[in-house]
Amino acid sequence: MRKTVLALALGTIQADAGNGTSSGYFKVVAASDDVAEVYVYGAIGPSIFLDSVSARQLAKDIAAISAKTIHVRINSEGGVVPDGIAIYNALKSHSARKVGFVDGQAASIASLVLMACDDAVVYPTSLVMVHAPATFAMGNAADFREFAETLETHARAMAEAYVAKTGKDAEIQKLLSDGRDHWYTGAEAVDFGFADRLEEASPRAVAAEAASVVAMTSYLAAVERAPAPITACLRTHITATLTPHVFASLPEVSQQAVIGQLEDPTMKQRYNDLLILATAGNTPAAGVQATAGAPAAPAAPATPAAPAAPVVAAAPAAPADPFAQIRARNTDIRALAEPHLANPQVRAYVDGVIADANPAITADVVGRQILAMLATGAAPIAGTATVTAGADQRDQTRAAMLNAIQARAGTAPPDAQNPYRGHSLSEIARDCVVAAGVDVRGRDRMEVVGLAFTHSTSDFPGLLGDASRRAVLQGFEEVDTSLEQFTADASVPDFKPTTLVGLGSFSNLLQVPAGGEYKYGTFSEQGQKLQVVTYGRLFSITRQAIINDDLGIFSEVPRKMGRAARRTIVQAVWNLVTSNPVLADGNTLFHASRGNLLTGAAISTQSVDAMRVAAAKQKDADGNIIRMPLNRLLTPVALGGLARTVRASQYEVSGSKNLTTPNIVQNTFEVIDDAHLDEDSAAAWYGVVDPNYAAAIVIAYLNGNKQPYLEQHEGFTVDGVAWKVRIDAQPGIGEPKGIYKNPGA
Repeated sequence: MRKTVLALALGTIQADAGNGTSSGYFKVVAASDDVAEVYVYGAIGPSIFLDSVSARQLAKDIAAISAKTIHVRINSEGGVVPDGIAIYNALKSHSARKVGFVDGQAASIASLVLMACDDAVVYPTSLVMVHAPATFAMGNAADFREFAETLETHARAMAEAYVAKTGKDAEIQKLLSDGRDHWYTGAEAVDFGFADRLEEASPRAVAAEAASVVAMTSYLAAVERAPAPITACLRTHITATLTPHVFASLPEVSQQAVIGQLEDPTMKQRYNDLLILATAGNTPAAGVQATAGAPAAPAAPATPAAPAAPVVAAAPAAPADPFAQIRARNTDIRALAEPHLANPQVRAYVDGVIADANPAITADVVGRQILAMLATGAAPIAGTATVTAGADQRDQTRAAMLNAIQARAGTAPPDAQNPYRGHSLSEIARDCVVAAGVDVRGRDRMEVVGLAFTHSTSDFPGLLGDASRRAVLQGFEEVDTSLEQFTADASVPDFKPTTLVGLGSFSNLLQVPAGGEYKYGTFSEQGQKLQVVTYGRLFSITRQAIINDDLGIFSEVPRKMGRAARRTIVQAVWNLVTSNPVLADGNTLFHASRGNLLTGAAISTQSVDAMRVAAAKQKDADGNIIRMPLNRLLTPVALGGLARTVRASQYEVSGSKNLTTPNIVQNTFEVIDDAHLDEDSAAAWYGVVDPNYAAAIVIAYLNGNKQPYLEQHEGFTVDGVAWKVRIDAQPGIGEPKGIYKNPGA
């Protein structure tokens, strides 16, 4: 069953801009001896459950073309990816010169077909849309991983075609991976490289009425999801394609949708009248219908009779008056709504239905809507009592066992009412196996503990994982760190190199004279590279540890690994500061060109004030003074006492020991001292700007997750359970002008 569902789902991977309900119009036409035209109109692959016969046949027809030039005319919302790839390959492998024309839209997989053309032509109102392939599926986690891998494979195959046409590898990879619909007008498609030239002339009308009907359905499908600027272009195509014959060929629901998209009041009224007439219908004409037959044989002579009155055909009955039917409908609606018109909501709804005169809204429809309105806000007959599902017995048992493990390990307070309080690890393992329905009679402890690890429904591995995870996080939080005081956090989506953009400032405001024009300002930007890396280690819990009731596996190992994860990030931050890295502009972090490297001096009132002045005089790339607010000193532990003395002293702290000059930097900064700085230099000290104003140091975390991640593994390499503790993070330089260095005396 699972593989069958998987095969069906993978066979219907789509990249459709609409809802996939329009039928396809695929046709090869010989325009002349040397030119053939290929029409790709509507959904590519009209059925998402069956193979697309039309697309497969079109690929065969393309291969049979002998003309030297092929004109590919496209107006499609997309469809099934393999069918689109088949059409692309059929065109790409043909020796003729291919010229593509986007008559309306080349959306989703239809845009891939356009990439097969040597010369892609668009019009001002043409639309091109590119996005990642999608599918629908059912199954378990393994199924969905397989679905995801297959979707990514299709995306890579599609990327080959887009990159071959545009030459933009990185941009195409982003378009096919961010899950968004990317729409381009004709001019924008040329700018990006999806099309080669823009023609001002409107695309010629397709003669086949069937193609026009397909095109109309395609536009209606796309307009439901397109953003506002694209919707305007689609409405233009709807208006241009619409004729009474095309309108009459559409189903009623599509006719109503077309009328809803028309903006010209006269045109909208005209087709609304056609819809009313089509919905109301005509009464069959009465009368006598003459039938031509073979001449009758002459009758035998008979006695003459009196001439009969001549037979006169009845005049045809007049067609039913649709407006009379609307009036009758309105009478029924008013009679049905009369008892409820005191309700303002009901009255407004009924007045609106009468005014719209839409024959599709019958009295029965109005009655159901009124009933729904009257029910709004009404109290249930059975009262307002609600039933909330609580934790089941298995959840309660797991929670009690977890508390028992943590309480004995000293990582959580004990629950006096816990029935598992005081149980050893092997006893809890046995309880988990029994709860899973396994008979443990006659089995030794080693075998029972092994079953606790390996039985498919045993909760024991999960219990150990929960206890270890909480111990890791507890250890992580126990590490005393001051990073939050002078760094900022950033979230990155993957392990690719990322540019941290520091916004220096906004350009100064300009004077605007009376009636004058406002002008756009700019941000001065400075980008630094950063790439998240993974830090991690392994630890395991064996069957022997469970048998020996070794609680240190929870009280010591995971907590220590949590502390190690925290210390790793702290170490990386201080290493970044002391290493003085080379930045994107080719200069080191602390450099005279940035104004953040001061003349060496000991920490004193004068040297701290000099650093404050250097920060306050900073300018952005446009020459605007941005006045960085220095508010913290970073010092070695050996200089922490001196820094705090300078901060708290009422009088100036300097070599002269003058006790009459006020301390102008008193209480203007905080002190953070750390032994990592002592290891690099016991003399150098640093100043940082408020990270809320300009973050000099940024710590990037994968998907914003600042805590270590615990991943469980059960297998043959460990006689028990192994855990991988990892954290995905990396510090980087955000705004270089937000940090200052004094090499010291």
